[in-house]
Amino acid sequence: MSVKKGYENIMVLVVALAFGFVMFDRFALTNLAPMILPDLKMNNTQFSLVLASFAIPYAGIGFLACFWSDVKGTKKKVLAAFIVCFSLCSLATGFAAGFLSLLMIRLVMGVFEGPILPLNQSFLLAQSTPSRRGFNMGIMTTSSVGLISSLLGPIIVVALAQALGWRTTFFLTIIPGLIVAFLVMKLLIEPDMSTVVATTAKVDRKGEFKEILKNRNIITCLIYSVCILGWYVVMASFAPLFLTNVKGLSETTMSFVMSALGVGGIVWGMTVPALSDKFGRKPIIIIFGFLSIVTPLGLLYVPASNLPLMLFCAFFGWCGAGVIAVFNGPVPAESVNPKFTSTSVAMIQGVGELCGTAIGAIIAGILADAYGLGAAMWLCVGLMIMGTFIAFNFYETAPMVLAKRAAKSQPTGS
Repeated sequence: MSVKKGYENIMVLVVALAFGFVMFDRFALTNLAPMILPDLKMNNTQFSLVLASFAIPYAGIGFLACFWSDVKGTKKKVLAAFIVCFSLCSLATGFAAGFLSLLMIRLVMGVFEGPILPLNQSFLLAQSTPSRRGFNMGIMTTSSVGLISSLLGPIIVVALAQALGWRTTFFLTIIPGLIVAFLVMKLLIEPDMSTVVATTAKVDRKGEFKEILKNRNIITCLIYSVCILGWYVVMASFAPLFLTNVKGLSETTMSFVMSALGVGGIVWGMTVPALSDKFGRKPIIIIFGFLSIVTPLGLLYVPASNLPLMLFCAFFGWCGAGVIAVFNGPVPAESVNPKFTSTSVAMIQGVGELCGTAIGAIIAGILADAYGLGAAMWLCVGLMIMGTFIAFNFYETAPMVLAKRAAKSQPTGS
């Protein structure tokens, strides 16, 4: 048992590093946007198209690659290969000469990042103890991103870009990717997806893929993903531009505000999923999803002179990032036949990336050029208010909560 526990912790650490560094590379572009856009003579709409060019293949290829890995039963080598290819594309970003070349590089980059999150989740869902499933998922999807990508990312990439130039900064991003790919091959064990047991009576046991689309939680996850992934990516992408161009913050001060999101990601990435294990997925998604509007509203209305309050709003409102670890991992895993767990997760991720990230980013860019960068912040507020209403359609799947309900429904003398 101690060996199993030891491996579980190692597995969580490796997949957390994998996803954290992948997102570090992805959002290096947005953190350096105040430097890159003037250099490449790009406007907000063009910037949003670059973001969309990443998200579209991210959505489709992630689904196809994970469906293939589910059928073939091989995940470790596929994960390592995609991490290496993704890192090479991040390096190539430094060679971008203008809008079109940057768009093409990020499009190919999206092809290779798409499968990484659902493949990581396959390891977590199959090799985590049920009582730690939400907690482990939070560490990987939110806390690791909060620490590596959101907290350290803005400070590191801005400092490197100021010292060496933004192009050299991208050249250096390949190093952590190669290290993580080596750790995946060296330390991870191929997951056995048959060990993932769905926890609700609504599961179809025939293993037919078409049954995924009949599940109420999956349908709700698909719609909810558009709101919350749109909120997340639009905030992370346009906040640096808003803080420097509208609020008048220096690039260094902007990086501190963006790092406050990272602190929130670390704290809420562990807290929100753990709370969902204890109190239920549905109420936690509703409450913390709604509170995520604090971040865009704080950036809009807190004066630039009141940096502590702005940092607090960035931290507190980023609790929505912890919700991502709940609805896009434990909920689908506990709602469908375990054979198609990673396919379900990839499908949810795909719809969210395509409709939320890609289309949301394009809308945000167009609104920013037409009405100012503040319009992108208001778009984030609207997305999460809409998402709060959608979340009421979830049904509960948390094992501990269902066990308590079952115990209460038993006759007293039995």
